[in-house]
Amino acid sequence: MRFKRKRLFILLFSFTFIFSGCSIWQPLENSKKQNEAMEPTSIIAPDVKVNEEYYRGVLPYKPSPIGGMLKELPRRLDSNKFELGLIEMAKNEYDPSEFVFQEGQVLTMNEIEPILDQYQDFLYSVVEHDYLHEDGTYGGVVVGLFVSSVYQEGETRKSYTDDQIRERSKEIANKILSMVRKKVTDPSILFGIVKAEEIDMKLPGTFILKGEVKEKENSIDDWTNIEESYLFLPAKGSSYNGSEGDISLGFNQLKDQLNEYLPGFAGLTGLARFVNGNLIELTINVNTEFDSTVEVIQFTQFAIALISKYFPTDSQINLYVQTIDQPKAIYIRQANGDDFVHIYRD
Repeated sequence: MRFKRKRLFILLFSFTFIFSGCSIWQPLENSKKQNEAMEPTSIIAPDVKVNEEYYRGVLPYKPSPIGGMLKELPRRLDSNKFELGLIEMAKNEYDPSEFVFQEGQVLTMNEIEPILDQYQDFLYSVVEHDYLHEDGTYGGVVVGLFVSSVYQEGETRKSYTDDQIRERSKEIANKILSMVRKKVTDPSILFGIVKAEEIDMKLPGTFILKGEVKEKENSIDDWTNIEESYLFLPAKGSSYNGSEGDISLGFNQLKDQLNEYLPGFAGLTGLARFVNGNLIELTINVNTEFDSTVEVIQFTQFAIALISKYFPTDSQINLYVQTIDQPKAIYIRQANGDDFVHIYRD
């Protein structure tokens, strides 16, 4: 079997469902909107059966008035992980089978811009997601804050401690809460705080704090610290312990085995996500060249078998196989064991 050898140095992180904002908005007329059904022209998108569980949306789609006009995040990867992380957080409170997703329609740019100006050295972005009942009334609101982990003191760049980040974030969240409650007084509200990664540009920001406001309450009494971290693979050095050490070792073994199967394949990179020290998700990117579709199938099957051997069975695994200019195969295994594979047909 002939094989085209090319050295490729590509870092490509693929994410399937991404929500992004725009600057178009039609304001809420008054606070009574929360108890009214959606306008007759609004319908709910059909429930499409997919392996991963996502919320249905409201049609026609309404972009958030605060989307796309805030401070730019350090990396596109941050935007993807930020919004998907907020949706993941919402699933614990708002069952996707009972609630419908809508980009935030409560907060406006006139309200958020002064907050951004006041905390311009700290606050990157604010995102709002709304979760509606089937009749269009508000069931919940999720607000995300993306904040900096560093600050400038004279000519010196210094880092905030996590405690300092949490305290400043709580202060901002309480101000935003009062804005939300003026318009929607009943539904529960969640706050998710993400700290930017300012040093290693290959890593996204991490969730460090979650706040909960119960129905009809006006204060955030329930704050929970979140210990989230990422590990870029292959990891440099050998100082990793626990789950990080196990995943790093497994990744290196996977790489060696794939190299034996297909000598000289160009590159294998990964991004592992941990919460409270446990592997939650692992994304693996294979970059190489293939002589035929059959070769893609055989390679992908071999990689899937190795994944089951080297990594925990209760973590989500995303495998993306691609050449320099096009995807070739995708394999997704969810934490519950459900999986699927797709081979692209040229």
